[in-house]
Amino acid sequence: PRFDYEIRPVGVEGAADLFVVQAVLSTADAAQLLDWTTDIEERLEGGSHAWALTDGRRMAGYALVDPVPGLPGVFDLTGGVIPARRRQGLGGRLLRFVLPAAAKVGASRLSSRIERLDDEVATFLLRRGFFVEHGERLLELSDLAGLPAIPEQPEGRLVSYPQSAAIAEFRRIYDESFTGSAWYQPYSEEEVALLLARAEDLLLLEVDGRPVGVVWHELMPEGTGRIEPIGVVPGRQRQGYGRRLMLAALHNLRHRGASKVQIGSWSENAAALNLYESLGFLQVEDWYYLAYDLEGLKGQ
Repeated sequence: PRFDYEIRPVGVEGAADLFVVQAVLSTADAAQLLDWTTDIEERLEGGSHAWALTDGRRMAGYALVDPVPGLPGVFDLTGGVIPARRRQGLGGRLLRFVLPAAAKVGASRLSSRIERLDDEVATFLLRRGFFVEHGERLLELSDLAGLPAIPEQPEGRLVSYPQSAAIAEFRRIYDESFTGSAWYQPYSEEEVALLLARAEDLLLLEVDGRPVGVVWHELMPEGTGRIEPIGVVPGRQRQGYGRRLMLAALHNLRHRGASKVQIGSWSENAAALNLYESLGFLQVEDWYYLAYDLEGLKGQ
């Protein structure tokens, strides 16, 4: 049969319609409808944009672009076409529409997370101008009983600050540590305040009365500890401060009842990976980000 498809923008009122496609793409069930729809509505209200591919009232696919916090002009791209409507040129048609449409709403680069470079989505995007921007890894430490002791450093002192001061020092150290690196993604004050569960989750290391390093560690509701990010300012790196911060965070999480600890890293960040692996972390997952530059489409 032949179908006449159109691509139309989707506002907050149409967020639930997108779930028809998402349920097929991710095998989601009706119990997830409310949470998924609420999340999409909040994202659309906060600067995201969505488009639906339809045949009359029937949904065949959608695309959603979300601004990435801290990276002006970078938007995450998600969505897809239902399997029954693939290999009809619809995915390419939807993407050709979305690229200039995303440029018009302020995107200069689209980024899409994929699990493997040889899967169907990756192959589709790579054939249409996307490139591999970077890879990331998730590492996990499941044996917290045998942690090494926190190294003694008389010139350094582990401290925590009240929330407002902790946030300010965290942002300063993070910016000094990572500005100019490929994995630099700055945090706004509002973002940190929203995500920070306890001021003590930001553990700082002072030298001569001034914080030179920080680690953000927290205990998730299911009992898993999470560490990310950790940074030491230039001039104080390669002096053992990063290792001391990591071990202090691990001991804190163990005392709080963490059953395991996870940390993420760019695949290219050899220094960080060496530190984590030296403490017993093992890789449990990896993924990639594909990107498409939109600068040449902004006038279209």
